[in-house]
Amino acid sequence: MKLLRILYLFLIICNAISSNAQEPVSIHLTDKDGLPDIEFYSMKEDKEGFIWFASDKGLHRYDGKVFKQFSHPDKKGRSLFNLKIGPEGRVWCNNIAGQFFYVENNKLVLFNDYQKELKGQLADYIFFNKKLLIRQRDNILSVNIKTKEIKSIYKNANTTSIGITMPNQYLFLNRDNNIVLLDTLLKKSSFKLKTKENITFFSHFTKANNKVFIAFRDNILNRSLLVSVDIEHKSTTQIKLPKKIKNSKISRITNINNQLYLATNKGVFITESHQGKLILITHFLKDKMITDIIEDKNNIIWVATLKNGVFVIPNKNLKQFNTFKNVQIIEQKNDSICYLAKRNGELLELNIKTNKLHKNLIIDETPIRALDYNKSNNTLLYFSDYQNLVYSNNYSKKKEITKFGSIKSVAFVNDTTFLISSSSGTKIVNPKNNYTISNIRSHESIYSVINRKIFLADVEGLKVYDENYLKEPNITYKNKPIYSFNIVETNNGLIWVATYDNGILGIKNNKVIYHLNETNGLASNDINCITADNEGLWISTDKGLQYYNSNLNEVKVLTKQDGINSYKIKDLEILGDFLIYTNNLGVYGFNKTKIFKQKEPPSIYLTKISIQEKPVEIKNKYVLDHNKSNVDISFNTKEFQSVKHIIYEYKFAKDKDWTILREEVDFVKFINLAPGNYIFQLRAKNKFSKNYSKTIELNFEVLAPIYQRWWFILIGFLLIVLLTITYVNTKTKRLKRLQAKELEKERISKALVFSQLENLRSQMNPHFIFNALNSIQDYIILNEKKLARQYLVKFSRLIRTYLEHSQETNITLEEEIKALKLYLELEKDRFNNELIFTIFIDDEINTKTIFVPSLFIQPYVENAIKHGLLHKKGSKILNLNFSLNSTNKKIICVVDDNGIGRNASEIIKKRTKFPKSFATRANQKRIDLINSTTTEKIEIEIIDKVADDNKPTGTKIILTIPIQ
Repeated sequence: MKLLRILYLFLIICNAISSNAQEPVSIHLTDKDGLPDIEFYSMKEDKEGFIWFASDKGLHRYDGKVFKQFSHPDKKGRSLFNLKIGPEGRVWCNNIAGQFFYVENNKLVLFNDYQKELKGQLADYIFFNKKLLIRQRDNILSVNIKTKEIKSIYKNANTTSIGITMPNQYLFLNRDNNIVLLDTLLKKSSFKLKTKENITFFSHFTKANNKVFIAFRDNILNRSLLVSVDIEHKSTTQIKLPKKIKNSKISRITNINNQLYLATNKGVFITESHQGKLILITHFLKDKMITDIIEDKNNIIWVATLKNGVFVIPNKNLKQFNTFKNVQIIEQKNDSICYLAKRNGELLELNIKTNKLHKNLIIDETPIRALDYNKSNNTLLYFSDYQNLVYSNNYSKKKEITKFGSIKSVAFVNDTTFLISSSSGTKIVNPKNNYTISNIRSHESIYSVINRKIFLADVEGLKVYDENYLKEPNITYKNKPIYSFNIVETNNGLIWVATYDNGILGIKNNKVIYHLNETNGLASNDINCITADNEGLWISTDKGLQYYNSNLNEVKVLTKQDGINSYKIKDLEILGDFLIYTNNLGVYGFNKTKIFKQKEPPSIYLTKISIQEKPVEIKNKYVLDHNKSNVDISFNTKEFQSVKHIIYEYKFAKDKDWTILREEVDFVKFINLAPGNYIFQLRAKNKFSKNYSKTIELNFEVLAPIYQRWWFILIGFLLIVLLTITYVNTKTKRLKRLQAKELEKERISKALVFSQLENLRSQMNPHFIFNALNSIQDYIILNEKKLARQYLVKFSRLIRTYLEHSQETNITLEEEIKALKLYLELEKDRFNNELIFTIFIDDEINTKTIFVPSLFIQPYVENAIKHGLLHKKGSKILNLNFSLNSTNKKIICVVDDNGIGRNASEIIKKRTKFPKSFATRANQKRIDLINSTTTEKIEIEIIDKVADDNKPTGTKIILTIPIQ
């Protein structure tokens, strides 16, 4: 068992030695990346994956794209410190003024001000048992987070750190250098802290490997001390520190994969603790003062510094060996050592295990163009612009080879024979002779041991020669020549060629069977270089470094998000489990089995939503008016450098296919969404991954115009139905009314006809006819033939007129007056000229154009004669007067007699039992019928005339007749 421990320790030490000075590749964030400050004190990753920074300029949050500042109007001073994750996952911080803050709902909230209690002390704090514990100078204060009630739970505290929490326990160090443990009931247990030295002023606690480590530092003497605490056995052990670490000031310790990352004033130390010793693995950023180190959920390491900003280590397995910027070629010597050929002609050996360089192997001050090393006989081919050499036996022997122009590549065919490609062609060189197989300008050539063929890339395409150097047909792809510049062979006998702009082609039996390009996994069709790795292939493109597994047909990629700081890779080489490459920034390498990290799908979130270009609160559902449906949606992911490496896709739920946004586009805009319900769906993935994030959904309801909404349509439909029913009912009623009116008109018309007939009857009553015939008889008896003839003519004309008028509803006033005149003349003859009548017509009356009801006035004239003048003794006077009213719309007919009056006439009728006038009754009925069909009514007024002594002097009848 002891032997195993010794062996384990030996392996750790060997690993530490072998990795010495290999710095993880870091990216230095500056103000060009939006970094808000250069002086940082603390960092934290919250539960949502945001990285928080407490700095001299305040509190900032990094979301993978920008640094957002959080501040509070009551904050005293600018700086904030001590980032912690508190209850409910909220981010907390404090300042020297004694103010404590937390972040909630995307705002910095002031929890409380403890200036009086802390008196200018920058207090450390933790959360335990749902309480906020604050280190006062001599006490530990407990604050109820809900009520903010303060209690002192322990006195005589020591060191600058308040301690550390564990499940159901709180550990701290008191002034007597005792380790104190408090449980949730504040029950105490303690044991002595044992150290050979006493450094207790500045301290930091961390947990690792089931132990608590306490780091102490002395800022005056610039030294540190580290103690491990075994809680189970209640013991402490002072850890033996390497001299470099002991003579530095440890600010913070972070446990990452059971390795202790020490943040010091002399950079970052990566260490492992074993049996009371701290083993140094790597030391980097040596000239920086480190204040904090964290690892986020994507295994990215963040390093905060004082005065130098922030460094990000995307992949700790990616190492930088040196900063040589002019290395052109890397050539493997064995699994630990490779050659580095520099542009200035210097050739070096690099041991990747020790990171030691053996310099000045060859210096000819001209660019080295090609190298190839043969392991079987330890022979190196060295070709530069100045000389072409073959070295063997560790450079003890060299042979100069004739120059063949500008060299492009060299490759061994066997231990004594090799290929040379140059601007003048391709040659086979061996100790006996040189053989030219092509005089066409060549780019590269290799000899395939498996296929026993030479593959040659020149300006004419890809050519093949058999083992006897006889040319075979050129290899083509889609009936076109293949123009390539880099050729490699994998262990399965596949020949891979890098083209200029068409990706990579895999060839077997002189036929292309694989084509790798942007559509099936390559980051880019622009290839820098390729190298074979057993049956796999490493590919450098202008957008990433990739590995292709031909057995699984799977492509993996490393980008700047993984720490590849430049894609200008010049050469690649495999050394055992390591890939070494050179670019314009230096020489780098990584363990192939550890470099690829299992990446979680990106975490996507919405940053801003605007409606009609005005930002609105982010929520799950929006209801928009039809004329306000312009929507802008912005989003982001929290991953480091996500802008250049994340692809977003969106669609509406009803759509089948996703729309892919262009690179670096992190927003969508919809203009004038049509009325309807929309479920907007958004997802994201790493550019070279197949795993998508969780889909975010937003609901949009765009209201239709009022006239298109269902309730409006329903109301409209009901209204139309109601209006239709109303219209039908109204029309039915109107039709019924019209029908009734027509029927009434018909009835009235018939009644009028009947009335006219009655008038005719009244005018042709037997008494009148009898009187007329008597008059005619008297004339005949008296032999007054002429008078008899005249009277008979008048009588016949009158009868004829009555008969004609009885067929008309209305007649002209002229015809009515003629009939009246004819009637009065007959009556005058009957009264032996005692009847005197006058007919007066106003000059404004045009009797030919004015119509009055037929047979209408005559009955009133007849009544005046029959009832008023018949019984009058002496002269009988009857006056008819026709005039217009004031509006000229009515005819006024006045029938004025000087008869005995209506009262006397009534007495006579009663005494003689004379029946009521038939004409009067018929005319009144006719008036009522006519008035029921017109708006302008016929009016009748009867005036009994009397003398001064109240004796009747006649009757006046005033008829007001609307002009027809």
